[in-house]
Amino acid sequence: MLYLCYSINDFSVMEAGISMLSFLENNSGYEPDEVFFIDYGIHPVNKERLNGIAGRYSKHVTFLSGKPVTNEVRRQFPYLRPWQFTMAPNAKPFIDKIVPEYVERLLFLDADTLVMRPTEELLHLDMKEAALAAVPQCWDTVNVRSGSLRLCHGGTMYFNSGVLIYDLDVWRKEDCHQMVMDTLQMKKQFYSPDQTLLNNAIPARLQYQLPLKYNHLTHYMHPRQEPKYLSFGGVHTQEEIDEAIHHTAIAHFTGGDHNARPWHEGCWSRHKAIYLHYKALSPWKDTPLLPPCSKLKKYKRRGFFGKCDHLVFWMMAKQPSLGLTRAMMLTTYKLRRLAERWGMIAPRMTEGKEVRSEK
Repeated sequence: MLYLCYSINDFSVMEAGISMLSFLENNSGYEPDEVFFIDYGIHPVNKERLNGIAGRYSKHVTFLSGKPVTNEVRRQFPYLRPWQFTMAPNAKPFIDKIVPEYVERLLFLDADTLVMRPTEELLHLDMKEAALAAVPQCWDTVNVRSGSLRLCHGGTMYFNSGVLIYDLDVWRKEDCHQMVMDTLQMKKQFYSPDQTLLNNAIPARLQYQLPLKYNHLTHYMHPRQEPKYLSFGGVHTQEEIDEAIHHTAIAHFTGGDHNARPWHEGCWSRHKAIYLHYKALSPWKDTPLLPPCSKLKKYKRRGFFGKCDHLVFWMMAKQPSLGLTRAMMLTTYKLRRLAERWGMIAPRMTEGKEVRSEK
């Protein structure tokens, strides 16, 4: 039996609630009578809203506390700088210590996802003795295969963690928790620990590749660029690409410097209207959209390189040539590396940067 799970604080409760609504609306065959929310500070009013959504489909929400687990891990390994913020997304590598023991299969969705079609295939997926199923990111996977990005276990796939299926029986039998802890002991600085930690800790033999339609990230891209972008390196078949573009099962609203997010004005995603349809069915139907991302202070603080990043994503979305976009991406990358070398900006965290041992 496959259980649905989110991990959020109150900041992303609207997005997670709409995601859950879209899942339950499209999956009448969902068997459990509960949905899990790992609670990192959800307001009681919003807990009632989430339970109200689940109740429409004769389900209820079980709120779990992830803090005892993730706070202890953060105490043991304080060097990861992203851990100074909420630990809500970082529950993923430690999920077996948080959910009840009766849970054998778990579908973990990020809050910024939307289920657009029935996902019955996932409810009864044969994972072939894998502990974790996910969709690979084509460009990062190509970098892994070329050796420019190295994973600790030497695998050849780099996956996005926005949609994950855990076989917790296999996870526990293989002691994947210890694999995660061993990876943390290496004291590498991970840019986004929820994703890169799992990619480095879980070996290829325990991974299962999901079809691209179950984690569609590139829905904000220009229609002439997107299929070329997704075909890079042969990570996805042409059939997978066509199905993901034209028959998306789960949309993931990230990327595009976050201009792909339909709860912001000026969103570039072609799935925006579908998201707004589900928003209108939710308790947040009258909540106004947020300002465009480009007007938020945290994006303005990025300075010159923030403007470069924004230009790259604008080129992805608004002009047809992938070659021009790649040229701009490469130019921005080289400028950033020079600025890091000259001490003008702090270096970005990567999988390969070692952290000094504590004295």
